[in-house]
Amino acid sequence: MAKACVLISDITGSTKLYESVTQREALNQISLVLARMRSIIEAHQGNCVKSQGDDTLSFFDHPDHAFLAAKQMVEEEWSHGMSVHAGLFFGEILSMDNDIYGDAVNTSARLASLAKPGELLIGDEGYDQLSSGHQSYFVSMGGLKLKGKKAATRVYSYMASQIATQTVVFGATGPQMGRRTESAEIAANGQSWSISEGESLTIGRSEECDITLPHGWISRQHGKLELRGAQLEYTDHSSSGSSVLTSDGQEFDVHRRATLLNGEGRLLFGTRDRAITDSALTYATNDLIPD
Repeated sequence: MAKACVLISDITGSTKLYESVTQREALNQISLVLARMRSIIEAHQGNCVKSQGDDTLSFFDHPDHAFLAAKQMVEEEWSHGMSVHAGLFFGEILSMDNDIYGDAVNTSARLASLAKPGELLIGDEGYDQLSSGHQSYFVSMGGLKLKGKKAATRVYSYMASQIATQTVVFGATGPQMGRRTESAEIAANGQSWSISEGESLTIGRSEECDITLPHGWISRQHGKLELRGAQLEYTDHSSSGSSVLTSDGQEFDVHRRATLLNGEGRLLFGTRDRAITDSALTYATNDLIPD
């Protein structure tokens, strides 16, 4: 099979648009966005395979061209509060019946689903082929276990807004194919909480937070734990950052970004001093891994 750089770009905000205007007007506005996305793809030497619903599927001969197209899409100021998020992956594709299939299509779709509004996620081989100038736009997100792949895929993020929250994907060791987090147990300062799908906990110095940690170096609204899409996600909103310590000894920092958590570990808020136990919490996910 031939190799190409596949780009899937998806519109965020269309649901709110349908709630605020008539269905006809919403369809017209989304059609205008999709038409603009197609023109951007063509302007950067891409081939738009199809645009349906809220997204477009396209492919390019080189990742540099695909990146420039995606960059323009996520940076564009779309009407009615809409935005675009995208996934880009270089790999094998099969062209048949005016459509494309294959590993690159499946993986770019997975990356697009993980990307936040205004964000582009790119996989390892595509990133490695980018010019050094284009690579400089990206932040490494670490390794991600993707469905159908034996090894973790290195993922890199480009966010249109420096203020916005980037996705941080942290791949734990061990098999994770089909892993689903059913619930998570959280403990801090002698208290414990359990959250399941759709539930969340806010963490910070403010008494309005679900988990209050009264230290001066902890922000009033420091971060948030949320279980959604069968994954536990921690998002840092603070000025001082947070640290994640996994049970297998790995350690990484999170600052105004989000990270996916699984297994067991600790979160430190505003300090990396492990001795300050009342500035930390422990987490443990209850995961279902099909045979």
